[in-house]
Amino acid sequence: MFSTLPDRWKIILQILFVLILIAALLAVVAYLIRLNPVSTIRNIHFQVEASGGFSIITLQAGDVLISKPSTVSTPWQRTVQVPSGSEVYLTASNPSRTGALSCKISLDGKIWKEETTVAPKDGVACAGLVP
Repeated sequence: MFSTLPDRWKIILQILFVLILIAALLAVVAYLIRLNPVSTIRNIHFQVEASGGFSIITLQAGDVLISKPSTVSTPWQRTVQVPSGSEVYLTASNPSRTGALSCKISLDGKIWKEETTVAPKDGVACAGLVP
């Protein structure tokens, strides 16, 4: 059947066949990704410790937002759930400028981000893109 076609048409048909095969493969991959979404919900635990007994914090994690600096008693902690791919951050300052100040972010129960400083430095920040 194809033996009577010129070589040029044979090449064109082969290229079309390969393109259709690639398109079908991409469709199958897209279907599988739709069935098993990559995004998962992760448990994020924030923690601040300050020698002075209080700290000023800001926080962003999913729908939880403390954008205006807020004074909290330390040790302070909060747990939230966010989807993978979310940006999270926690900043803390120590207005007393004495002793140590630290922030920690745990991801599903394991320490993920951590920073500590000692006076006279008075600020720390922990942030990341949730895997």
